[in-house]
Amino acid sequence: MEARRLLIDLPVRNEWSNIELVRTAILNCFAAVFNDLDSCRTVATVISELLENAIKYGDWDNKSGHLLHLAITGEEQRVTVSVEHPVNVKSEDVARLQKTLAWLATFSRPEEAYRARLNQFAEAPPELGISRLGLVRIAYEGNCVLLAELKGETLRVSAEMAQ
Repeated sequence: MEARRLLIDLPVRNEWSNIELVRTAILNCFAAVFNDLDSCRTVATVISELLENAIKYGDWDNKSGHLLHLAITGEEQRVTVSVEHPVNVKSEDVARLQKTLAWLATFSRPEEAYRARLNQFAEAPPELGISRLGLVRIAYEGNCVLLAELKGETLRVSAEMAQ
């Protein structure tokens, strides 16, 4: 049997309405290629969360022509998703992302990090309703390793999922 592989390289306008459109399209593409619908839904969730973060924390001021860049490689046992977007390299958001990913890397499994973060919230609820749980939840639900790479004013956040 020939190995199945799905490659998607997609520029996406930085509009909230596009998140659901892309999530649904990717879910359908993965479902057409691979058999495990639960894993396909997980991939679609990770993609939509990474796109949301990119739109929310991207530096879109005076950069109306800038797009998100979504790249996905799917194989039978592995999926890699990356989202690139412009950032202000001096923003607290970039520093917070890097700090969160470094913290996640101290755990042997994403589930342990997720439980630790939930315990932190139980002890001291987040201020102003901002949980900062998103990346930890993506790692846990997607059973993935999250990486970030900053090149100039472009941030690439990648999720590597093993099925």
